[in-house]
Amino acid sequence: MSLFEKRIRELEQSLPHLEPGEVARWLEEEKSFLLVDVRQPEEAAAGTIEGAINIPRPKLEAGIESHMADADQPVVVFCGGRGRSQLVADSLRTMGINAHVLRGGYAAWRETWPR
Repeated sequence: MSLFEKRIRELEQSLPHLEPGEVARWLEEEKSFLLVDVRQPEEAAAGTIEGAINIPRPKLEAGIESHMADADQPVVVFCGGRGRSQLVADSLRTMGINAHVLRGGYAAWRETWPR
């Protein structure tokens, strides 16, 4: 197992995750949270979750606060599958942000909510 895969597995065990159905419920209930697609713009342009903003991983930490309603607002991040979002959520939590990961990323969302 690569060091990268080992780190991602560790983060999957320690970070808070939300299932696609939970995120859909938050959206339907209009819960106050920030949904962030951390993929590259060209990936997000091919399809994303309605209501998500796209902030690519390299720019996320520096720009996230300008999109947050307040410092306590939950942030849900997703990527195409699982790797980038785990790293981003870990970094955001280190900054004191209440970050969660959409389990399985956009791929899982499309399987569950293909609207």
